[in-house]
Amino acid sequence: MILKTLTLKNFRKFKDITIEFPDGVTGIVGLNGVGKSTIFEAIAWVLYGPVAARTPSDQIKRQGAMPTEPCRVELEFVFEGDNYRIVREMTGKNLAASATATVNGKISATGAETVSRFIQKKLGMDFKSFFTSIFAKQKELNTLSSMVASERRPLILRMLGIDSLDLVIKEIRSDKKNKDTLIEKLRDDLVDESGRKKDEIFKEEIKNLDEKKEEINIVIKQLKKEIQSYKKELTSLEKKYIDDKNKYEKLKKYEKELVERKTLFEKKKRLLDEINALKKKIIDREKILTVEEKKLDVFKDIEKDLDSTEKRLDEINHAIEKFLKTIEQKKTLIQRILRDISDLDVKRRNIEKLGPDARCPTCERILGTQYGSLLKKFDNEKKGKQEEMKSLENEIKKVEDEKERLSREHVALQKKRNYLQNQFRERERITAKINHVLSEVKREKSELEYKKKEYDIIGDVVFNAEEFENVKKQVEKCYEKYQGSLAFFNKKKDKLMDITIKLEKVEGEKRLIDQEIKNLKRRIAELNHVKKQLKEEEKSAHYLGMLSEIMSNFRTHLISRVRPMLSSYSSEFFRSLTDGKYSEVELDENYDLLIYDNGEKYDVKRFSGGEEDLVNLCLRLAISEVITERAGGAFNFIILDEIFGSQDVFRRQNIMKALNNLSSKFRQIFLITHIEDVKNYMENVIYVTEDEEGNSSVKIE
Repeated sequence: MILKTLTLKNFRKFKDITIEFPDGVTGIVGLNGVGKSTIFEAIAWVLYGPVAARTPSDQIKRQGAMPTEPCRVELEFVFEGDNYRIVREMTGKNLAASATATVNGKISATGAETVSRFIQKKLGMDFKSFFTSIFAKQKELNTLSSMVASERRPLILRMLGIDSLDLVIKEIRSDKKNKDTLIEKLRDDLVDESGRKKDEIFKEEIKNLDEKKEEINIVIKQLKKEIQSYKKELTSLEKKYIDDKNKYEKLKKYEKELVERKTLFEKKKRLLDEINALKKKIIDREKILTVEEKKLDVFKDIEKDLDSTEKRLDEINHAIEKFLKTIEQKKTLIQRILRDISDLDVKRRNIEKLGPDARCPTCERILGTQYGSLLKKFDNEKKGKQEEMKSLENEIKKVEDEKERLSREHVALQKKRNYLQNQFRERERITAKINHVLSEVKREKSELEYKKKEYDIIGDVVFNAEEFENVKKQVEKCYEKYQGSLAFFNKKKDKLMDITIKLEKVEGEKRLIDQEIKNLKRRIAELNHVKKQLKEEEKSAHYLGMLSEIMSNFRTHLISRVRPMLSSYSSEFFRSLTDGKYSEVELDENYDLLIYDNGEKYDVKRFSGGEEDLVNLCLRLAISEVITERAGGAFNFIILDEIFGSQDVFRRQNIMKALNNLSSKFRQIFLITHIEDVKNYMENVIYVTEDEEGNSSVKIE
């Protein structure tokens, strides 16, 4: 697999960059935190999707990017001679995921999950295996160094993917255990609690049920014979009770005719009596009408008298009201005159007090001769007022006398009106009575006509009471005979019903036995199926046991081959990186690293920290090479992340020299580092920088 170009848009800190990957050793140089490792995280993300990201999807898109701008990664690479172009992006507020895979210009897969499955199938490894084979980190190297043997061995095996065999063996053993449990259950299903075989028990039960069924068949045969006998007897009894029934019904019909004739006879007699009674009632009512109609002559002019009386009462009421009003007016005038006389008396007394020598209160002249004239004038005016008042009092008396006369007449007229109203009510009562009698006469005449017609319709009716009584007695005797034969028939019929029910019950028992035999046979068939299944499961469990043993042996064989291979590759890398100072590196049975110095092997802890880091790097490179070889040599690049650690300048130069010599094994080697002095030993350098806004960019030299 050779990387060609990578385009990032709004991925992490990168707004919009394109990187063309050259062959050879390429340094990814920059300060910590500017996004060096992000470049290769983007490669993993575009290939495998969210599972390859170190954060949730909503934290992958660049901060500050517009919601409408997509988060997009595009990778072009060569794999097994084919040109691949993979595009993965997230769009919209909800970060909807999409992806496309193109091979040699033709679309091979679309959809986020579909593309991930396509890549995993094509590369032959999942995300974890892919990263383990191409990515070596300083933390990983330190981990290999600091681990105890019991931890280092499973880690290396897991990096090489051998741990997947453990999962397979575990699943096989789990399947074997499940099979053994199922087999035990199937064996338990074939026997009862005492350990006796269930199919033998069921066969014995079937035999007992067959014997019981034979006994029931004998009972059924006897009951059917009894039923036939009762049916034959019932046929003759039914004929007898039907004959008795027909005789009774015929006589009952004649009795009914006599009852109808008797009813008509009695009805005609009753109608005749009612007709005569109605005729008498009508005559009596007509006499009452004659008497009541004569009474009405007395009230001939009562409306006229009542109207004239009411009219005169109204006239008197109006006149009395007028008289009262006149009296009130005149009394008012008298009060006014009395006030005037009182005023004149006051004025006269005032003049008398003043005397003839006083001045006039109006014109201020001396009264003199006018004094006597004024007194006389006041006396004359008072006299005139008194005469006027007397005249008014006389007029009031005349009006009151006339009013009194009218009041007496009013009382008399009221008495007359009350009398006339009583007479009027009496006339209405008589009229109502006449109308009621006329209505009753009309109704009774109508009823009389109806009854006459009904009487005529009946016509002549002949009825013999003695014959009627004889027929009634005969009906009673026939009914008793009919009921007796019916009761005897029903008694035999009930007996037949009892036997029939008993037969149905016995037949039901037989059906239950048949069903039980059928169920037992079905259960025997099920047991046979269980036996067959048990045989198959025992065979399957045997094969699983064999497979578990084979896989365990294969795992042991594979592990025995891996350790010498890792030792050989690590030695080759270590000799190259130390200029042949150390001839060999070995992994012992506990996967502890041993270094040969002058033909003697020593534990790695004997050497300096730089040499310890270097030998762990060689072991990591060996692991990558083994994984690459297992993948058919299809991966021709490796990524080394901050591997220099504690190495001095001289050792870093040796490492760079050795890495440049690895081009036969790895066509592309990418070194992620923040140490700039190693760039002089690299064929290519990709600088990663960050601006003031936090956006990262790259520059290739």
